[in-house]
Amino acid sequence: MTNDDKVRPAHPPTAQLLGITALLAVELLLELVWALGSGYGAATGVRALLVVVGALVRVGLLIAVWSGKAAARRGLAGVGFAVGAVVLLAAVITVATGGGAAAVLGFVGALLAFAGAYLAGTRAVRAWCEGEPRGMTPSQDALGHWAAQRGWRISWNVPPGVLGQFRGTPFHMYRRKGVPVLAVGQHQGAPAMVTQINFWYRYQTTGRSYYSSGQLEIPRRTREMAGAISVAVVELPAPVPELWLDEKRDALDGVLDLFHLNRSQQLFPPRPLAEIDVVEPSTSKWWNRYHVFGTDPAYAHAVLTPQRAFWLYTSLAGLPSAGGTGAPYIRLSGRKLVVWTARPLVPEVADRLLQVTEEVARWIPSAAYQDPAGAQADQQHVPLAQLRLG
Repeated sequence: MTNDDKVRPAHPPTAQLLGITALLAVELLLELVWALGSGYGAATGVRALLVVVGALVRVGLLIAVWSGKAAARRGLAGVGFAVGAVVLLAAVITVATGGGAAAVLGFVGALLAFAGAYLAGTRAVRAWCEGEPRGMTPSQDALGHWAAQRGWRISWNVPPGVLGQFRGTPFHMYRRKGVPVLAVGQHQGAPAMVTQINFWYRYQTTGRSYYSSGQLEIPRRTREMAGAISVAVVELPAPVPELWLDEKRDALDGVLDLFHLNRSQQLFPPRPLAEIDVVEPSTSKWWNRYHVFGTDPAYAHAVLTPQRAFWLYTSLAGLPSAGGTGAPYIRLSGRKLVVWTARPLVPEVADRLLQVTEEVARWIPSAAYQDPAGAQADQQHVPLAQLRLG
């Protein structure tokens, strides 16, 4: 889902917009005082006039941002950064010429200008002015009935901060995320959870190249995309060491994610412990490759054999998909056994993910439950029975 299918929130982000308004008001007052009382050069009416004109421009842009104008948001952020840079440079010059008090006003004004520009670029303000790709909304009727049949407790539109009670992949793959549904209960006598995590990430596309003034021009455009993963978590009887499967990411992916602020954790991918090819046993046909992450090669090979890799890769075949292979991935971390897939959460997906957890639990060697690394991995997780949803 891309920029072409965007939705705007029903109400403006009042807190962020009031913050921008307050910062701008204080900043403009300080800049006016600084312009009239600066220690370098003469405090002329021309300098004060420039501050007033700049203030009127930004106030006009701010009013348009309150109204949800996309161009005004970009203009407000750009002008804010530019003004901050100019004021900062002038403050440095003031320090060099001995104007200490005026320089302090300049530094504070520049800081406020940068802060206001940053707020204008936050996700909430950007979504209000430009919209954002529509997140995948699960069916409340179908999942509500599914949870009621099993005696599970289900919650809708859970604050994304709840994911802070879990560590690593897949809960923190992307910085911009939401949790439209989360259900907790018992599965095969063990505490369990299923949830859908919506996420938004940016990427860059290139258009058709052309020549302008004798130079090759390649137009580039930053786009935003929405996706969703479904996750099942089941608690194991005892903690086991860290081990997980994931897709391959190279260093360039990390650079692009850093540039677009897509990720908040693991900006650059760790080095895989091993790679396991997914090969169909009957025909020797190569399907794909799993990348294994952890610290113990023997443990990794004991858990995931080539035959198990093929079973896992095909275990969700035939279920609704949001594009791509929809292959499941697994993570063993302390008492948590996690299975996830890039598919929207529907009852059939929830059931199949829980079935996969049953099979994967059988793959864990008994020695893993006595490994001290398991207790260490478990320290960063919250037991599902103590999960806080508020």
